[in-house]
Amino acid sequence: MAVTTKSLLMASAASALAFAVAQPVAAQDAPGTARAGQEEASTIDDIVVTARRRSETLISVPVVVNVVSAETLERNRADDLSRIGELTPTVVVGAYKSNGGGSVAIRGISSPANQTGFEQAVSVAIDGVQTSDGRITQMGFFDLEQVEVLKGPQALFFGKNSPAGVISISSANPTDVFEAGIRAGYEFEGDEATLEGYLSGPIAEGLSARLALRYRNLDGWLTNTAQPIANPFYVVATGAPVGAATLPGTADSRPGDEEILGRLTIEAEIAPTITARLKLFAGHNEDAGPGVATQNIGACSGGSNPRVYGIADPFADCVADNRTTSGDLPDAIARTMRGYRGNGRAYGELDVFTGVLEFDWALSETLNLVSTTGYNSTQYEFLSGLDQTTYSQLAFYNRQTNQEISQEFRLTSDYSGPLNFMFGAFFQWTDLYTTNDTKLRDSSYNAVSGRFVTYEDLAQQDGTTRSIFGQVLYDMTDTIEIAGGLRWTRETKDFAKRNLYGIGTFATQSTVYPGSTVPGDIVGQFEDDNVSPEATITWRPSSNRTFFLAYKTGYKSGGFGLTSPQQTTTRIGDIDFDAETASGFEFGAKGIFDQGRIRANFAAFAYTFEDLQVNTYDPARIAYTINNAGEVQQRGFEADAKWQLTDGLEVRGAIAYVDAQFRDFVGQCYSYAFPTGTVRATAVAPANCSFVNATALTLQQDFEGRAPARAPEWAGSAGFTYETRIAGFNLALTGDAFYSGSYFASETMAPSALQDSFWRYNAGLTLTSPDDRYTVQLLGRNLSDETYILYAADRTGGASVPGAIGEQRGVVARGREIALQFAARF
Repeated sequence: MAVTTKSLLMASAASALAFAVAQPVAAQDAPGTARAGQEEASTIDDIVVTARRRSETLISVPVVVNVVSAETLERNRADDLSRIGELTPTVVVGAYKSNGGGSVAIRGISSPANQTGFEQAVSVAIDGVQTSDGRITQMGFFDLEQVEVLKGPQALFFGKNSPAGVISISSANPTDVFEAGIRAGYEFEGDEATLEGYLSGPIAEGLSARLALRYRNLDGWLTNTAQPIANPFYVVATGAPVGAATLPGTADSRPGDEEILGRLTIEAEIAPTITARLKLFAGHNEDAGPGVATQNIGACSGGSNPRVYGIADPFADCVADNRTTSGDLPDAIARTMRGYRGNGRAYGELDVFTGVLEFDWALSETLNLVSTTGYNSTQYEFLSGLDQTTYSQLAFYNRQTNQEISQEFRLTSDYSGPLNFMFGAFFQWTDLYTTNDTKLRDSSYNAVSGRFVTYEDLAQQDGTTRSIFGQVLYDMTDTIEIAGGLRWTRETKDFAKRNLYGIGTFATQSTVYPGSTVPGDIVGQFEDDNVSPEATITWRPSSNRTFFLAYKTGYKSGGFGLTSPQQTTTRIGDIDFDAETASGFEFGAKGIFDQGRIRANFAAFAYTFEDLQVNTYDPARIAYTINNAGEVQQRGFEADAKWQLTDGLEVRGAIAYVDAQFRDFVGQCYSYAFPTGTVRATAVAPANCSFVNATALTLQQDFEGRAPARAPEWAGSAGFTYETRIAGFNLALTGDAFYSGSYFASETMAPSALQDSFWRYNAGLTLTSPDDRYTVQLLGRNLSDETYILYAADRTGGASVPGAIGEQRGVVARGREIALQFAARF
């Protein structure tokens, strides 16, 4: 009888659970103690986490959290959010670059990347300061201490609220003694060179610092196939300059990027009871524009080549692989657009700055006050084609900035009695700004203005968050703890958008929109209050066992879509969206067994996500449609374990099952072109779609019972580390396999956006000198060379073949990597 991957995974899960249940449980021991002769200290390193903003061990904290150590990050070359996400089952991260910047999913819950204005359902906390900006997926990370992936709603401890989870990233802190280190690496497949180093240690009495720098240059793992060709959209009669008659192809057939990152950390003991920590991070990245970051993923709507406005591109294909197609702009066109830099070559520049100032004040031996001030700033500026063809008919200049200033106060007790608490307040101010100079097709040249662009817009959204939160912890007995808390949040957002220039229905300068007194301006205001409670009961029968049951809720603000093109027919109801909420239960069990050689975790969960924010593109209106889904019901379990088989051999594994299904949600169909002359009476809707009514050709899609985008049902991993000594040198061999079940990469669930199940394999060989000062590593990532789809959406201009489903664009994961690294520590 054939054995399927699913049956193997189910058998593994059942075996792991049965094993955990079968272990003897020591009873009536206070937390933090061990019964003599029965339980010994763990041979697996104890891990300290801050999932509840307290320093607790991983085995004792009643939260579902996966911890990725600095060593794990290094051996998997995990230096951005997408690579970090690959190390944890059910986490899918895609850097979309344009519009919303990227998407982060945990357990199948995420927010679309193709809309500026959406906050991510999964937030990222960098050294305690939260951001929900999808642009964070483009940022590089280095010199980290560890990463904690908290799954499920997180209302109390990180920033304002996160309905689907938090990825908490902690950078390395200054050391007590002087240290310095350097690491250089070269990846052969993409010709990627990296160089990083740090200096750390005390400067004076009570003052220490750490300076870390990183440089990375990637020649490119993709091939841009665009070639010079006559411009089929050039129309002499419009008076367009003759230089626009020929398209140049690409000047960079191997698009890569270059990145410089730096972080300065200063710690100071201001007084015996007050310490301060300042972290300043800056990053600059230059790339070949967002057009090459996505590609046609198939299937082609006519023949083997993708089409834009019905014309096939002979140099492009519709296969998710290491080939992409994005043509540069003719100089005659580029010079008429904002962001022109002397030629029509595509470019993108990302600048990031984050700052964290934390004061830790011990008011007494049992009472502690922490003040955390945070600042996040991202700016991405580009000029690029965005229809994934040589023609680059959809092309625009975009400059987007997002600034977030936050302040949090947190008062925490540590009484010896049964009752303790944590109370706090959080404030955040945000300013989101974007401007676009957009060209939809070259035949739309306007001789009067001398411009090819269809519209130029300007949009801004200002937001304010006020939040009060608290938690009370009560020890009912020596082994049972009850914790309850809530967060009250008030969100306000003010939105305004106008077209500075436009032709046709985009000439909105004189349009008076309902609710606005200024011609040309469309405005809106969002206001909302939310209370997110949670409660947990924890049983710790011994220092090596923890069981907990939690009721948790989460919340994500509503707002406005800044990406949607503004036309004379646009109304604020087309671009606003309501808040998103989550609620449900989680059960967890953690244990250390076999005299400290085995660490195992298990969690089961059941959540309901209401009004999930979704976004799809309507090619007929050239506009995005923003909706709130009815609800998503999520059920599943996770298990992971680490086993120190011998002194030199460690094995590890993880498995996750997630059943997430839409309920009461009818949304938009994927893009589809009806043949000319089609009438409603004889029209046939494409698969999984239906008509809105009996008279119009407008399509809809019933998502009842279907999983959301980027929601694999099964995911898991397995790996090992073997260490031995050879002539005084330490030799370590590592291998890891990662499995993901199939999922739709796009919200519209177009057939070609289906990513089949796949395996990835990482491996590494590390040789360390006897004094631990020098290390040489040979590392391999994605050795199976899987170019899987991380994110997808309907492609502009791709729904132009009558009777065919519109073509899709997708973000594809990087293929095989083989890298050699050398590190020295002084």
